[in-house]
Amino acid sequence: MRILSGGISHESNSLNPIITGEDDFVVLRGNEISRRSVFSRHSSAGIIETLQKGGAEVIPTVLARAVPNGVVSAAFYGKIKAEMLQAAGEALKQGPIDGVCLALHGSMKVEGGLCAEGDLCLALRDLLPGIPFTAALDMHATITPALLRAVDGFAGYKTAPHVDSFETGVLAARMLLETLKTRKKLYTASRSVPVMIAGEKSESAAEPMASLLETCKALERDSGTDKTAILAASILLGFPWADCEYNAVTILVSAFTENRAAADKAARDLAEAFWRRRKEFSFRTECYNSREALAAACTAVLEKGERPVFVSDSGDNPTAGAAGDATEVLEEILRIPDRIEKLPTPLLYSGFYDAPAVAACVQAGEGAEIAITLGGNWDKLNGKKLPFRVRVEKTVRDYGPYKSDLALVRPALPSADLCNILISVTSKHIGFGDENLLPALGINAADYCLVVVKLGYLEPCFRKIAARAIMAASRGCSNEILETIPYEKVKRPLYPLDPGMEWTPVV
Repeated sequence: MRILSGGISHESNSLNPIITGEDDFVVLRGNEISRRSVFSRHSSAGIIETLQKGGAEVIPTVLARAVPNGVVSAAFYGKIKAEMLQAAGEALKQGPIDGVCLALHGSMKVEGGLCAEGDLCLALRDLLPGIPFTAALDMHATITPALLRAVDGFAGYKTAPHVDSFETGVLAARMLLETLKTRKKLYTASRSVPVMIAGEKSESAAEPMASLLETCKALERDSGTDKTAILAASILLGFPWADCEYNAVTILVSAFTENRAAADKAARDLAEAFWRRRKEFSFRTECYNSREALAAACTAVLEKGERPVFVSDSGDNPTAGAAGDATEVLEEILRIPDRIEKLPTPLLYSGFYDAPAVAACVQAGEGAEIAITLGGNWDKLNGKKLPFRVRVEKTVRDYGPYKSDLALVRPALPSADLCNILISVTSKHIGFGDENLLPALGINAADYCLVVVKLGYLEPCFRKIAARAIMAASRGCSNEILETIPYEKVKRPLYPLDPGMEWTPVV
């Protein structure tokens, strides 16, 4: 068996003015995909390992990944698409290709509004007609008609925060191996549910998502005893910060064609269950506006002795595709210097994407005091360039797979001594939920009483140490209050934008 593999992974936020380009991606080509460990827990690794254990010859093409950001450059996407098609064409010259299994996100958007995954998969399908094709998807995939036409079987993440990427790749690969082994064709039942939900309202450990996902897992477990023969059942939530006509929740249930009726019933039942429970989705973390969130955090530290207390700057979360340089929360911090100065440790803020500020810090060197601005380079609607004089506490060059420079700075207010704040700043648009970023700067978040981080729900590395977690519904490109976003392309009616709407799933 010769199986084509590879993939593209990007969550594209159309509210973010940044155009995500080649410098923002890590691109692995050919055998480099399986040799490099940079994506060892990604679905691509699960796919390749499973296919190889199943005796297949894996033909790796191209794997491109970037941190969520603005829509992707059309030129870069065209280049990656051409490379993947060329690799597939070269492999085809060497002999028949028996199947395709890709690692995709599902919500990658290209300049001009193109939905990348459907476009890419249709192009591969045209080159390789008639062979089985499966894909692993992120839970926040946006399912398009093109993607459904091109791909036979789908497996989606079942955890948020996402910790089952590798296992999802395993499932997608197993489906492909099973269809090749049995020579049975795959079928996917799809049901769209007119709902948009922010990820922070749909954590997999909280209700109602926990029960809905457990139903998916039960359907997959029962396939082992052939009760329903469902190979994969997935709830794909879409991505609310992309203004796209296909944005909605989609239920996908994959099975062999002989079990089409069971797949259709399972998809309909899941869609109905999701709709019935739509009003139960809520923030698991206590949530206030930015001013109230900081007030609650300071009270928790200063009056109740809780530490560390985390505040999520959720409206400017780079891992939801926000710019990472909105300043509302920082401005609110600067409004309460007296309370900040009373904190028993510096307030730790992680952080800001600000390449000019980092470049100035690196040039000046550790220990230097320099004038910089923070914020407002990209998201000028929700951010402004705030001037500071700072002490450069630490710098790091070429951090992580995206080769970002890092700086840790301590600001000084114009009329005060050094302020009781430490801020991490990055030269590349990377996520602040990375468990290794602060340690690279010599920081252990557990040592700080109040930690502000540009995230929505806390990643496991922070959640396990947080005495209390508070979410600030701040302004930014990942605004959690979806009803306030001026959508132009989403299909209406759509809950919660139209809270009184009625809906019945199509048979």
